[in-house]
Amino acid sequence: MSFPKIMPLIALLTRDRTVENATVAALGPVHHLPRIATWSKLLWWVREHPATCVVADGAALPRRSPEVALRGFRELYPSVPIVVVSPEAIGGEALFRLGRAGLTDLVLLPIDGMVHALPRAVHRALAWTSTDGLVTRTVSPSLPRRELQAVRLAMEAVQHGWDTDGFAGRAGLSRAHLSVLLRARGLPSAGHLLTWARMLHAGRWLCDPGRTAESVSRQLSYSNGAAFRRALRNYVGATPTEVIADGGVMRVLERFVQACDLPLPPRALGSVA
Repeated sequence: MSFPKIMPLIALLTRDRTVENATVAALGPVHHLPRIATWSKLLWWVREHPATCVVADGAALPRRSPEVALRGFRELYPSVPIVVVSPEAIGGEALFRLGRAGLTDLVLLPIDGMVHALPRAVHRALAWTSTDGLVTRTVSPSLPRRELQAVRLAMEAVQHGWDTDGFAGRAGLSRAHLSVLLRARGLPSAGHLLTWARMLHAGRWLCDPGRTAESVSRQLSYSNGAAFRRALRNYVGATPTEVIADGGVMRVLERFVQACDLPLPPRALGSVA
């Protein structure tokens, strides 16, 4: 089984072609980088799309109070890390206020250092704050490398809207063949694994104050909110409100681990922001 390189959905906030070209050059063609020109559109876009990370040009942040804007974004979408480039456009005083506002975990990069630093910054952000990273860390002790990659690819498939055949095709296999390999290791079939991946993303996104159950259902490509709630009930045994109240993604991850009969206690691993 051959797997492609993981391609997270990263939104790029900039009006500057130089910044856009530098970002593309740094991250390469394997990353999907929709370009967004304004802060207000970014807030809408993240609500409606399964963004994994944001790369933001400092010059495109609200000029009067970038730290307030970034803090507001963090409060609305705690699951989406932000990497800010061209920090000189923000200004030293504003950077000081960012620290005072508790945003010290933001990554700030000068544009001339992006080629080497940006991929590392994005990788660190995704490894420790993304749902993909959380799921991978949790199940990795109990799965061989090939099956672990399949789980990771299913998480990625949700972000790109792939159906089950598209998911299997990215693995270089037919849907039936992939299902046989997955079930041999106690994992669900390809179609069910893809639905579990949707549920895992849902468990994280539902806890973002900037999202609603309806917006999450759209991000997961469900025809309507009722279809999403039905899937959540069938797989997780809970409503969106109950998932939020009982730990969000950790509640879903526990159910997934139980369904696969993996010997892991997810809650003992801690939660995510």
